[in-house]
Amino acid sequence: MHLILAPLHGFTDSTFRNVYFKHFHALDEAMAPFISLTHADKITPLKVRELLPLNNHFKALIPQILGNETSEFILLCNYLSDELGYTEVNWNLGCPIRGIVNKKRGSGILPYPELIDSLLSEIIPSIRLKLSVKLRLGLNSAEEFPAVIDVLNKYPLSNITLHPRIGIQQYEGTVMLDEFEGMLPLIHHSLIYNGDIHRYDQFVAISNRFPAISSFMLGRGIFHNPFLPEMIREGKSVLPAGAEERYSRYYRELEDTIKTEKHFWMSKMKEYWKYFGAFMHVDEKSLLELLRCKDEMEWNRLTSLHLNRFMEGAL
Repeated sequence: MHLILAPLHGFTDSTFRNVYFKHFHALDEAMAPFISLTHADKITPLKVRELLPLNNHFKALIPQILGNETSEFILLCNYLSDELGYTEVNWNLGCPIRGIVNKKRGSGILPYPELIDSLLSEIIPSIRLKLSVKLRLGLNSAEEFPAVIDVLNKYPLSNITLHPRIGIQQYEGTVMLDEFEGMLPLIHHSLIYNGDIHRYDQFVAISNRFPAISSFMLGRGIFHNPFLPEMIREGKSVLPAGAEERYSRYYRELEDTIKTEKHFWMSKMKEYWKYFGAFMHVDEKSLLELLRCKDEMEWNRLTSLHLNRFMEGAL
């Protein structure tokens, strides 16, 4: 079993990763949120700040690149390998954000397999690290996938992470498991599954349906339940003993760290609370009160109230 933290912009940055991996140890790797290519003839430390070794206490990190510019892609890859010591990089072919898609980036490149082929034919021989790919079944339809995978199969990729949605779905609707299953025989590379594993029973259902898959990427599920990787590894549908105390320590350190490192720390924490509140069974009215809060003293009172209730066995 191989478990990987997904790259979620605004959520799984180095601040979060460092705190999470201090308190939870069941994940094998993390993929960093993408770096977007820019037109430049050199890489600055600011560009790769999130990937600097001194900012990442958990060493098993895979950088991700978003873009379709060959020379910039090669330049960044060689900087990551030669200057920062990385051995693998991931190419994002799955991002569904409209502004990115319209530039033939992320999932926007999937209707153009000939462009993917052209880029890979130049990139692969020119970089000094392994290349993996994260993608969706297509942009507009899963019918786009066979032509894309035919191209990817030509190249020595280290693995493919497949999210069984199409780009126009964004993150809505259900994963397309029937279409995903139909595409499996076409894939010649090692495969990582990613998509809608938010609960233990969802993992069991996916794992049972696709027993040949042994690598899984977890994204929003980590925020729904930070113990999920442990439960998957141990084959248990219940939280581990002492979960409440561990969760409280994790939450307190995460908030304290974000307060120190982020100017708009309360806005950042509110994004996390949309998931944390569900995990702690905070009712909708109380969660809305917290999300509307603008006063730090009131924020502290409300968060302490919910954490204390959780510690007392609200689950």
